[in-house]
Amino acid sequence: MKTNVISILVILLVAMSCSKKSQHSYPYGNLPSNLQEDIVNKTYTTWKAKYVTSQGCPKGAKRILFDDMSHTVSEGIGYGLLISAMMKDKATFDAFYKYYNTHLDANGLMHWKIDSEGNTAGENAATDADVDVAYGLLLAHKLIGDEYYLAEAKKIIGLIKKHMVEPETYVLKAGDAWGGSMTTNPSYFAPAYFKVFANVTNDDFWHKVSDKCYEILFKSWNAETGLVPDWCKADGTTPADNVSWAKYGGKRYFYDAARTPWRIAKDYVWFGDARAKTYNDAINRFVQKIGIANITDGYQLDGTAFREEKTSAFVGCFAVSTLVSDNQYFINTAYEENINTFNDSYFNDILRLLTLQMQHGMFVKYE
Repeated sequence: MKTNVISILVILLVAMSCSKKSQHSYPYGNLPSNLQEDIVNKTYTTWKAKYVTSQGCPKGAKRILFDDMSHTVSEGIGYGLLISAMMKDKATFDAFYKYYNTHLDANGLMHWKIDSEGNTAGENAATDADVDVAYGLLLAHKLIGDEYYLAEAKKIIGLIKKHMVEPETYVLKAGDAWGGSMTTNPSYFAPAYFKVFANVTNDDFWHKVSDKCYEILFKSWNAETGLVPDWCKADGTTPADNVSWAKYGGKRYFYDAARTPWRIAKDYVWFGDARAKTYNDAINRFVQKIGIANITDGYQLDGTAFREEKTSAFVGCFAVSTLVSDNQYFINTAYEENINTFNDSYFNDILRLLTLQMQHGMFVKYE
């Protein structure tokens, strides 16, 4: 009898341990060991109060205020769907998705910019937004639970395939109306999402898109620093076509490219992809060399800083890259730096929240 009781206790302890691990872990990589359990909830509450509004929305919809605290961009709606799904906040998720569906272009994807009164301020769709929208719907299906979300995710995945991937080359386009081999954006590359899309739709097409993303990534990067340009051609060269409006010609590691470590790290922590590890290891060596506390918001691809401001977009996305590392001190220090970096602006605040969620093990793989 005593032996049976001990056996039962051991089984319960193991089960409790596994349950706890499942809440704060990924299949690969390592999380911070100094997690502050309340920080994500506090950050989410503060972010919602400042940036989420129903002004300029149809009844039941909400939007996210952009840099000018007036417009809304589809990128922000995509991020908002990811964030609210991870928080299991169904009401907010549904309100964001209603706004998305209120502003569709002819291809069934959201126009990239909407003004404060609900008018289209920037026509056609931006690819990074819609891949996040699709994955946000999958997260909602997994974490909130509703078959409607899965059906909608499959619909949008189909539209992305039709309108946002260059035919025959598998190059991810910049949007549904432009881009391809002459203009692509490494920070839009989400190989982990594309593997999930392949599984959800039973379509090997998405594995080919994922592989093409890595091909371009390693053609465009500086192998010593891991840094990539904001925009490039599919052969890795810069400048890309039709981006004369981009800061520094799109040739530097600036606010677009800053998201790349966050995108690619998911493919290692979810799938253990060696290519993701190679990329993020290079980023981590660069960050360790200069020190996470010394990060600034702009680099030449050789690692030369050309700006002096320290922002959450750069700190947070570099911080999640550490999750592929085995250096616990480095992981913990990067986490603390992300918590302690504030910039009080749309892009920095939303990426700080997204990267904190990922550091807390909340950015789970859909399966």
